[in-house]
Amino acid sequence: MEEVMISPDKIIEIDLTQKQIMVKDYTEAMTRRHLAGFGFNIKTLFQRLTQTFNPLDPENVLMITRGLLTGTAAPASSRIHLSALSPLSGLIASSSVGGFFGAKLKTLGIMSLIITGKAPDPVYIRINSKGVEIEDAGQLWGLDTRQTESRLRSDLRDDRIQVLSIGPAGENQVLFASVLAGRDHAAGRTGLGAVLGSKHVKALVVQAENKRGKMNGVTAEIVKRYIKNMKANVGRFHDYATYGSAGDVLETNEWGLLGTHNYRQGQIPNAKEIDGRELQKFVTKKNSCHRCPVHCKADIKISDGNYKGFQGGRPEYETVMKMGPLCGLSDPKALLYLTNLCNILGLDTISTGGVIAFAMDLFDRGLITQEDTGGLKLRWGDAVTMEILIQQIASCRGLGKILAQGVRRAAKIFGKKTEKYAYHVKGVEIYGADPRGLMGTALSYAVSLRGGDFTSVYPIPEYRYSPEKAKKEFGTEQVVNFTATEGKGALVKKCMIVSMVIDSLGLCKVPSLAISANYDLVLESQLLKAITGLDISADELFFIGERLVNMEKMFNLRHSSDFHADTLPDFFVNQPVAEGPAKGLRVNLEPMVQDFYHCMGWDVNGIPTSDTLRKLGLDNK
Repeated sequence: MEEVMISPDKIIEIDLTQKQIMVKDYTEAMTRRHLAGFGFNIKTLFQRLTQTFNPLDPENVLMITRGLLTGTAAPASSRIHLSALSPLSGLIASSSVGGFFGAKLKTLGIMSLIITGKAPDPVYIRINSKGVEIEDAGQLWGLDTRQTESRLRSDLRDDRIQVLSIGPAGENQVLFASVLAGRDHAAGRTGLGAVLGSKHVKALVVQAENKRGKMNGVTAEIVKRYIKNMKANVGRFHDYATYGSAGDVLETNEWGLLGTHNYRQGQIPNAKEIDGRELQKFVTKKNSCHRCPVHCKADIKISDGNYKGFQGGRPEYETVMKMGPLCGLSDPKALLYLTNLCNILGLDTISTGGVIAFAMDLFDRGLITQEDTGGLKLRWGDAVTMEILIQQIASCRGLGKILAQGVRRAAKIFGKKTEKYAYHVKGVEIYGADPRGLMGTALSYAVSLRGGDFTSVYPIPEYRYSPEKAKKEFGTEQVVNFTATEGKGALVKKCMIVSMVIDSLGLCKVPSLAISANYDLVLESQLLKAITGLDISADELFFIGERLVNMEKMFNLRHSSDFHADTLPDFFVNQPVAEGPAKGLRVNLEPMVQDFYHCMGWDVNGIPTSDTLRKLGLDNK
């Protein structure tokens, strides 16, 4: 296969159809306008994907771009961003993932990988100091993600490689297939694994020396200040470092907002068993991403019971909620096994939990029967049945062939009476927290540009700010009142823009936002100048982020004519919580959506106005 030499700060474009590899410079002008990471991805996809098509066709473009600070001395600077046109939503597909793949790209001087076309047969892409090669992957096709990584390490005789891979789910083009970085870091949301599978790409491998350069005095001081800011809230830092994000499960249950039995209830009796504090007893080793002081990842081992000897990774908060209570499951051992099974097969755990809970709900209501399920009895919390469904989804057989299309399409197949139980936004299954008691989260689910999502908005100030800080920043103390609608438009605007900047810099949101709850971008601006020499102020970063969010919105509008997609399932708007601490709560959504549009400078249909586009320099795009 063709090999091309590469040098620092390059864009590598790989045309699988023509078997050609092209190299371009990543210029300072690109950096100042789009930063890198998600910012560069959305700019490139906006320019290239001007027509709507099937996202699983060769015309789709899949991008893997490291953040501007990824692989540097910046704390928690591990992230790469994957983007394409989503097969699940038909809109933007985007997912960020940590680990060490991005740091290896930095070592080789690669900013972005752009994959186009389709290989006639399975391939993997190998990247090292000699260049980029497209290799035969026939022997890898059909393997799961663990087997794929092990085989590549063995075949290349190199234990230092970093691997992005898909499992059988990606090969079979499950619409919510994930891409795994290593064994326990997933770019899960919006179906990017299916896009790689459609292109016959089984894996990407980076071979590079591990480098950890020395910091000068100024950089060391800024890094120290950044870490000090993370650790300022001692309790929160300790909890994330010790229990991971799964330590938030019990609190959500106490609020009465832990999505249970497909959101029929807001609590599960033994939530304590699946909270991060209890899962701690399965932990054998703490793990970390590149230069992260938090170490929120962990290896687990099950020492007894049905899954004795199984080893994997500790799941995150949203994974626990969706694969656990939403499906009626509270057995911690089964939960650990099933969530890891999703990673092994290359399935997004959030969407997988959503489709299984949907199917269980329909079966319980008598809307589907054993005739529809191939003889399966879909009982709440039945781990054996869940495992069967996960295997069927990954292989697109039996009932899994329908569920592999996500809840929106599955409901259309099952019939109109089932659609009201399919909880998604823009075709993407929503997260596990019930939005009826969390108005900022509810608005985030509704207006997120990648579908029913929290992470791409990250409205942490609703949970973390003091009333005084909320009033100073947003003009009202009500921002921190979970059930109030006032100020939530301004909150979500700021969080969405800051989230875009963090994703473009390549920083992890757990330490930078969830722990520190600092949304002013001042320290990020200082890090950027100290490490790269680029003098971009916090205000300028915010302006760049706002421009990129509007470009992302315009991309979505190009690929969908539905001006009413910024909504929630009727259930959360019209049906109050039936019992528990959140009893009687529902979402008063429309005023918040219109408030958000006004704050963004969009019209009543959510379309950026000409004045907004002009202000952001997008009027000629």
